[in-house]
Amino acid sequence: MAASRKRSLTHARTAGPTLELGTPAPLDAVTAALCGFAAAMTRGGERQAVAAVEAARAAGARRRAAEESALMLMLYAGYPSALEGLRVLNAAWPGRARRTREGSRAHWRARGEALCRRVYGPAYARLVPAVRTLHPDLAVWMVEHGYGRVLARGGLDAADRELITVAALAALGWERQLVSHVLGALRVGAGEPATRAALAVGAALADARGRAVAEHTWQRAERAERPKPARPPPR
Repeated sequence: MAASRKRSLTHARTAGPTLELGTPAPLDAVTAALCGFAAAMTRGGERQAVAAVEAARAAGARRRAAEESALMLMLYAGYPSALEGLRVLNAAWPGRARRTREGSRAHWRARGEALCRRVYGPAYARLVPAVRTLHPDLAVWMVEHGYGRVLARGGLDAADRELITVAALAALGWERQLVSHVLGALRVGAGEPATRAALAVGAALADARGRAVAEHTWQRAERAERPKPARPPPR
């Protein structure tokens, strides 16, 4: 699904740098459906979620990919959303999920750090200390549980997980995290067209504030990517 996507924030600006909602989505049908499923469930949109599950199945998705999309909701919209997402999935696409080998905390920490570094790039060195100042336990949970135990699982590759994350966060309107994961999607190879499309999928299900956040997310992402001016030498 996410093979050979090219990362870039430099693009032809025929209509400015903001997202154009409603434009044709350059996502493959499976990824678009999974993004729609996750975004719908963050907003409690069961009818839209069922339609997305049916679209994913019709497009040839593996059921595990839909399962993983539902499990990811635990990170962005909480256990209720994940539980309801799996309930919707089981009703619309009957099947039995298989338990995976979980690993150890050390394993989660190692693979969580590796994935988190890929997603955040040069910002990783600032990320963990910043989260630690909010709460030291949260910094540990973010790496070990969020990235190591959930996002580094099999069933979906890193680029597809970031696109689903972008859609979910856009639907919820979490601006700082959305900008970070737009950049993260590009860093792991999702490519600009697909990332913009995932953003549009989520924004279409957001409230007015969330749509406004999505509209200027690209501007914030571009500013974040610009090289910082060098500080003048001390006198």
